[in-house]
Amino acid sequence: MMRGLLPQLVLRVLAAGFLTVLIAAGWVLWDTASAARHDVRTTSTRVADAIAARPDFIGLAFGGVAPTPVFRDWQEFPAWTLIAPGICVEFGARDQPVHRRCGPYLAAEGTPPGWFIWLAHHVGLVPAPIATPVRMRYVSDARVTAIADPGVIITRAWARTGDLMRVAVGMAFGGALLTGLLIVRLLAPFRAILRGIERLQRGDFATRLPPLRVAEFDRLNSALNDTAATLQEAQEARTELTRRLFTVQESERRALARELHDEFGQCLTATRALAAAISQSGESTAQDGARIAEISGQMMDSLRAELSRLRPPDLDDLGLRPALERLVADWRNRVPSVRFVLELAGDVGAVPDELALSLYRIAQECVTNAIRHGAPRNVTLRIDVTGKVTGKVTDNATSGITLTATDDGSPRHDGPIGDGYGLLGIRERVDALGGSFELAAVEGGMRAIARLPH
Repeated sequence: MMRGLLPQLVLRVLAAGFLTVLIAAGWVLWDTASAARHDVRTTSTRVADAIAARPDFIGLAFGGVAPTPVFRDWQEFPAWTLIAPGICVEFGARDQPVHRRCGPYLAAEGTPPGWFIWLAHHVGLVPAPIATPVRMRYVSDARVTAIADPGVIITRAWARTGDLMRVAVGMAFGGALLTGLLIVRLLAPFRAILRGIERLQRGDFATRLPPLRVAEFDRLNSALNDTAATLQEAQEARTELTRRLFTVQESERRALARELHDEFGQCLTATRALAAAISQSGESTAQDGARIAEISGQMMDSLRAELSRLRPPDLDDLGLRPALERLVADWRNRVPSVRFVLELAGDVGAVPDELALSLYRIAQECVTNAIRHGAPRNVTLRIDVTGKVTGKVTDNATSGITLTATDDGSPRHDGPIGDGYGLLGIRERVDALGGSFELAAVEGGMRAIARLPH
C-alpha cells in the first residue's frame, strides 16, 4: 500500500529513535552488570586483605591466651570502607560460611516489572559470587565470598534504564515531531510542483509556477515551466492546424456539393424528364421509361441526402435552429421506430456561422453514432447556450455551449469508449475549438457531452 512521504519519514525517525533506546538500554544493562562484577571482585579482595592484615589473637586474657576471631574486627569497620553497596560478604571455611555482612544502599522507589526481572536473569545481569582465600592460623581453608544482591542490582538497573528510556522516548517523539514539521515546510514547494504536473495532465499548459527558494526545486520548477511552454506551443500549433484542416474540409464539401447539385443534379433532372416523356408516349418502351423515371427519382433522393451530409442547406439559408430541426426530422423519417427529441435552450440563433457548422457536425455524428451502435428506442439531443455568444473564448466560466446526446441503447462493448473515426472527428473538432468532449455509459444507455467555449 502506498503511503505518503511525510508519514514514512516520521515513522522511520521514530523507528530510529526506538532502536537508539534499545541500544542505550542494552548499554545500561551491560554497564550495570560490569559495575556489579567490579564491585563483587573489589569487595572480595578488600575484605580478604583486611582480614589477612589483622593478628590472629590478642595477648593474655584472664591468665591465658585467648584467640580472638579476626572477623569481629572487620565487622566493626564502617561498611562503606570495605563493602560496596548491594554486595554481601560471607566469611568462613569452604562451603561453611559462619558470618555474613552486607554493604549499605539506598532503596530505589518502585519495583521492577516481572518481564524485566526475567530478562535480567537471562542476560546475566547479576554477577556470580567471587571467593577469595584468606590465610589464617586458626581457620583452615578460610575464604571471603562476595555475593551481589539480585534485588539491589536489578532494581538499580531498572532505575537507570527507566530514566534513560523515558528521556530517550521523549527525545524520539520530539525528534519525530520536529522532523515532521521541517519536512512539511521543506516539501511545500514539492506540493506546488505536483499541482503543476497535475495541471499538465489535465491539459492546462498556460499556468506557470513561480520561482522557488530551494535551488533543486527551482531547477525542477524551471524544467516543468519549459515543458508546459513547449506543450502549449505544440497544442496551439495542432489546434490551428486542425482548425485549418476543418476549414479546408468544409470548403471542399461546399464545392463538391455545388458541383454535384449543378452538374449531376441537372443530369438526373433531365434524365427523369426524358423518362417521363417516354413513359407517356404510348410506345412499347413506355414501361421502360417509367422504370427509368423511378430509378432517377431514387438517385435524386440519394443525391439530396448526400448533399445534406456534405453541406446542410438549411444551415446556410435559415440558421442553426432550422438545420437541427431538419436533421432530427430526417432521422424520424429514416428510423420511425426510434423516438427523437430535440431540446434547444438559449440564443441558438446567435451562434456564429463557423461555430454553428461545427456544432451541427457534432450533433450529426452523435445521433449517427447512437443509431449505428446502440439500437436505442429513444434519442435526446439537447443544446444549451449560456452567456453572450461571440465566437471567442471568454473569461466567464458560466458562458459556453453544451451539447448533450443521450440514448437508451445498449452500452458499446465492442471496443473502448471513444474508438471510431466519427468520435475521433468529434474530439478533433472540439479540441480545435478549445472545448472538451466525453462519452460515458450511464444507467440505461450512453451519454455524449461536448462543451464549447463562446
